[in-house]
Amino acid sequence: MSVEPESALGEIVRDPTYAGRVVKIVSRVAAARSPPQALEVLHAAKVEMGVDQAVFVSYIRDEDSHESYRFLLAADPQWCFEYQARAWYGSDPWLVYASQNLETISASMIPVVTAQQREIRALAEKYEMVSVCIAPASSAGTNARIGMLALGSARRGFFEDDAAFGLFKLLAHGLAMELHLWWNRYERDELINTLRISDEDLSLLRLQLHGAGTKEACGELGASSASIDSRWQRLNRKLGSPHRHASARLAAKFGLISNATQPLSSHSLIRS
Repeated sequence: MSVEPESALGEIVRDPTYAGRVVKIVSRVAAARSPPQALEVLHAAKVEMGVDQAVFVSYIRDEDSHESYRFLLAADPQWCFEYQARAWYGSDPWLVYASQNLETISASMIPVVTAQQREIRALAEKYEMVSVCIAPASSAGTNARIGMLALGSARRGFFEDDAAFGLFKLLAHGLAMELHLWWNRYERDELINTLRISDEDLSLLRLQLHGAGTKEACGELGASSASIDSRWQRLNRKLGSPHRHASARLAAKFGLISNATQPLSSHSLIRS
């Protein structure tokens, strides 16, 4: 009886130390203090996981402006330059998939139906993204930020071995989520520092998101109604919003506040 030759991915993941080595690198993401440090971890993960290219994209769902897209590129930068020059964000089948799904899959399972999508795929293949693993990462609640990790191999069919891909996709999902959580924290702190949003502002936004009016805010914050109204005027100007309801929704969308019962951690990547 003939024995099927082991796949390239199978040879990599069968090493009993493989998962432990990758997990050790993934655990370093949270300690990164800046995007360059997070990129160093992604580079290390790419090498340890046995892939040729790695790209992490963080973006706001349903955001018309391309300014919300952020890249960590452990891949040929020319690929990203050409991609951005064509502004393919809204048509990219991988990003569309990540916006609508949670499962980590091989990109070969994602439909490519338009001429532009075929161009996007051809550009990726040009830069060693021939066989690709797509790992989506989404936020909870009203935070609209999405993450997508693309891990690519120059070898066709690299991610088609179902048995080997089972372990790999668990590790890819873990890396995607850690990078996504890290980027959420980084973007939140950057916005807070740039807009000079105080802890009191965040408390006011959070109260509004949970339906508290001026009276409740006065009780929670120990301030007069005039003071609360004045704070809202300043805060609305900072956020460029017409009123407090819009400000609270905007703050939740961009991850400044959470719709959870408990406030977000005060840990800051930038201030410390």
